[in-house]
Amino acid sequence: MKKNLGFAARAVCFLLIFAVCFSGYCRLVTPKFFTDIAWPTTTTFAGFYDMEKDSVDVLFLGSSHGVTTFLPQEIYNQYGITSYNLSCEQQGMVTSYYWLKEALRYQKPKAVVLECYFCFPYMVDEPLNSEESYTRKALDFMKWSPVKAEAVRTICEIDEKQDVWNYYFPNDRYHTRWENLDRNDYTYRDMASHFELKGFAPLYFYLGEAGENFEPYDMGATDDAAQMQPLMREYLDKINGLCREEGISLILTITPAVSANIEMCNAVQAYADENGCSFVNFNSQEVYRQMDYEIAKDNCDDGHPNIWGAVKVSRYIGEVLSEQFEIAGKTEPQWEETREDYDFIMDYCTLDHVGEIEPYLSLLNHDQYTVVIASKDEFTGALRESTVAVLKELGLSADLIGQEGCNYIAVISGGEVLSEQISFDRVEYRGALRNGYVPLYALSAKDEWGNGLTSIRIGEEEESKNQSGLNVVVYNNQTGKIVDSVWFSTYEPENAMGR
Repeated sequence: MKKNLGFAARAVCFLLIFAVCFSGYCRLVTPKFFTDIAWPTTTTFAGFYDMEKDSVDVLFLGSSHGVTTFLPQEIYNQYGITSYNLSCEQQGMVTSYYWLKEALRYQKPKAVVLECYFCFPYMVDEPLNSEESYTRKALDFMKWSPVKAEAVRTICEIDEKQDVWNYYFPNDRYHTRWENLDRNDYTYRDMASHFELKGFAPLYFYLGEAGENFEPYDMGATDDAAQMQPLMREYLDKINGLCREEGISLILTITPAVSANIEMCNAVQAYADENGCSFVNFNSQEVYRQMDYEIAKDNCDDGHPNIWGAVKVSRYIGEVLSEQFEIAGKTEPQWEETREDYDFIMDYCTLDHVGEIEPYLSLLNHDQYTVVIASKDEFTGALRESTVAVLKELGLSADLIGQEGCNYIAVISGGEVLSEQISFDRVEYRGALRNGYVPLYALSAKDEWGNGLTSIRIGEEEESKNQSGLNVVVYNNQTGKIVDSVWFSTYEPENAMGR
């Protein structure tokens, strides 16, 4: 008897250890999309589970049009309304429905804002109106529960190309990734914790010329309405029904997009009128002009706002939530604690559009950065006192004015000055980032003929522009990626800049 009990105990222990190891392996090979890429989908869903229970008053759902539009921190900063953006790329109504069901296990929102671009045909050859890879991105990091089991079963019934067991055992779906694992696969716990933007994905390009002729819609110009994709209409009904059951206000939207059209807007308005929900049409003349929106400047492309457009839309929807739906503001630690992270993201997005040295340097005063500065040749000829003052705001102290012919390097990381050297002799710095795993090297010197030598290496790559003046390399300590590499010709009066 004792022998049998011992065998059973060992078998149970073996199975438990195997289950833990197998689960870890499945998590390892499942693709991850964190804050070091444009669409941090994994961060969105993994981070949602870390929100305090019943702290979120508004949920945003929808496709990438919603991901890049609704900015929870801006809404909180302006109105004190707590929200979370559960949108993701190519999120059809089926996925939106199940993520709403899942969210209601943890939160009691007063309103759901649903972006409706994907109510209409998009991937016409796909049963779910979107590609399998995007459905997997949305569901792979949903926790297992009866909700996920139902979602997987439903999705695989609709799309026969998908296999239920591939969701339960993702190693079967992703086994070919084993040889292509990257840093994100091994740093899941750390990277998944960086959900400071609460589901929002910032874009910082300008649409430009392609949007200059866009005119918002005169909604009385035609009664024609587009046809919703039948499956999307079915699950829009389910979303509406679930919101009614839970006493949640449902607000439908179509965000600013050249790729939208008046017929789509008419169809959503008709649905809202028939089903007793609200519709905010950001493409209508009235709303568009109230926001002072300009698609050429406020969109990244024909369908997605950039971060400055998102600020305008978020302020508008915040006012709607506050005044029309009477959602009261409050003070919540998880939004208070991320104010500085939001400021950082705004500066980060602005950085790419700045062409003068002083505004540029002033945007680097964040603990998330490592900033390396190295001079080449003469760099003090047109260096202004105001530029030195900005450098001092970064923590640097060297008096660079009048130091013609000197060599200079400075390294700032996490708000701490690691090195600042100025000399007529060779100066260099050797160190490491990310707990010693990423080597860092900086050099400013002259060869025997007086020609400037400059180097900034982070990892194995040379990052310096190696131009006369001040070479600046900016590295993101959180994501482990180079943010920017620029140079300023501070030896000439115009202080030219190059990337």
